[in-house]
Parts: sequence; C-alpha cells; structure tokens
Amino acid sequence: MLNTLNHKLIDRLHFPLAKKFYQAYYPAGKANKADPIWALTEGYQIRVCLRLKQFEDCQLLTAMVTHPDFRKQGLGQRLLTALNSDSTQPLSTKPCYCFAFTHLESFYQKAGFTSISADELPTRLKARFTAYTQSGKALIPMRHIPSLTITT
Repeated sequence: MLNTLNHKLIDRLHFPLAKKFYQAYYPAGKANKADPIWALTEGYQIRVCLRLKQFEDCQLLTAMVTHPDFRKQGLGQRLLTALNSDSTQPLSTKPCYCFAFTHLESFYQKAGFTSISADELPTRLKARFTAYTQSGKALIPMRHIPSLTITT
C-alpha cells in the first residue's frame, strides 16, 4: 500500500485537505496559504505534512506531523528525503532551519539538519526560538545542510 506514496506541494485546490489534516492531528500547526505546505500523500489522503514558513532571508520547517495511523513507519524521513532530492530542492532554496523537540534531534540529523546554537539563528528566528523555549518547550535549533548525506 505505501508504495503509492507521492510527495507534492499542496496547491490552493487541495489546501482545505491540508487544513483539515492539521485541525485533526496537530491543531497548533495551522495551515497558512502564504507558506508552502508539502505533503506525502496516498491518493488524496495526506500521510505526512509540513510547512516551510517563509521569511525574507530564510525559511523555517514547522508543523511537521504524521497521521497517527502511519507513525513510526519512516514516512517523515521519506518526505524529508524527497524534499532533499526534489528537482526544486525546497529545503535548499534559501537557508532552512527547524526547532526540533529534543527527542527528535537524531530524526532531523538523518534528514540533513545539524544542531546549532541559538546565537547562530537569524535575528527573526532567534526571538521566536527564545519565546518558544521560555514557554517551556524543550527545543534544539537546527539548520539544514544540503551537502549532508541523508540516512534512513
């Protein structure tokens, strides 16, 4: 069944599907039409979804969520691998960062991210990171390094 998975950029026509997916499985990760939303889909069913929040000089991988019935199957890695090998290379179009929960650091490392200090974040992201961590979230700032080999 999972051989029919495809990664795609969610277009305006399919945006309501992404919005419903987030509402059902990650309400804090609201879909935003202004930012690219990438998904791993099977037919019209979203299995994994993430948003690349755009800033002038960088982007932030955020709101990555896997459908509960498909977790622990490597689908998140599969989507990130596809985004690294996609002809448009969405993770490399401009510097890409993420704020990984500490227990997911190795997951993102396998996808070409490396841990950095908060001081290495662009100013706009540093303020956001500080606010998140001051609210009690255990996060690690990470930056995507396109030349890193992706392992599965």
